[in-house]
Amino acid sequence: MSAEHYAEEQQNEVEILQSIYPTEYVQESTDPCRFSLTIAIDDVDDIRPCTLQLTIEYTPTYPDELPIFEISLAPEGNDAPLTDIDAELSPEDIDHLTEKTRETGEESLGMAMVFAMASSLKECAIERLVKKTADLKRIKDERIQREIEAEQAKFIGTPVTRESFARWKAAFDAEMMDVARLAAEAEEKQGAKRAAAAAAGSTAAGARKDARLTGRQLFEQDKSLAMSDSRFIADGDVSVDASRFTKEQDDLPGESE
Repeated sequence: MSAEHYAEEQQNEVEILQSIYPTEYVQESTDPCRFSLTIAIDDVDDIRPCTLQLTIEYTPTYPDELPIFEISLAPEGNDAPLTDIDAELSPEDIDHLTEKTRETGEESLGMAMVFAMASSLKECAIERLVKKTADLKRIKDERIQREIEAEQAKFIGTPVTRESFARWKAAFDAEMMDVARLAAEAEEKQGAKRAAAAAAGSTAAGARKDARLTGRQLFEQDKSLAMSDSRFIADGDVSVDASRFTKEQDDLPGESE
């Protein structure tokens, strides 16, 4: 095939591409023929829109050989804030898309292939984004489920088994024994305090009682009091028989102890 024929084939494809992509086709140079196609991915539910750019440069013998091509992320359409379930195409994804696009071109050698390459690129990109978005949703759902289970676990007690009950019972009995011992010690201390207080009260009451003895009671308890003053009796004074006085006092009617 002559150079003129290759040039004619290339020109025919350019015209077709310009009709298919009226706003997405951008001519960058004519010698060599170089242009770019903007491929927007914005018509798929549940994935974050993005824009790819496929740059094509014809070789002298295209379409009998692959064109020189490059795939990149266009800056416009990719600056929206990301959510936790928004997937983006990474450099590794671009490498994957480049390989898939190359395979599509190789299957079309000998005929115009740019439209097939652009269509394959968009399809593979959507497939990649759908899978990554699904993975992000799964990760989010798993995280939410773990949070729910952790919250529910706060209200669920530990299952009781024979072994766990036996351990609890032993600890509970030991604790009750300590409580009983401490209560007994406290009661014993309180009893000792009450006994000491009672003894002190009895002693004080006895002392108060002694302090309130009448003269007669003192006289009856200690008859030496009557004799102790005998040394003060002067000559000619009348002596008093204290025992007789006591007996006569006892014989008085109405006298009580």
